[in-house]
Amino acid sequence: MRTPIRAYYTLHYSESNGLDCGFHCEPNPHVDGLLHYQKREDTNEAYTYEPVSFGARSVTGLLWEMMDALAERVDGFG
Repeated sequence: MRTPIRAYYTLHYSESNGLDCGFHCEPNPHVDGLLHYQKREDTNEAYTYEPVSFGARSVTGLLWEMMDALAERVDGFG
């Protein structure tokens, strides 16, 4: 289940070392459903995709939940 917020949205992040990742809620032929996390560790690589879900019921809550999840993933990179 994706969050009950009915909108397309993206929270994307990139670094000069090549890390390029983010949460996207939009149609994508690489995943079932709309909400997913995509990442590539170098701009010459293809993205990897994985479905995700968030429980937030407000836009503000969703933003905080995505920021926390992104921070965990970025901290684990490298």
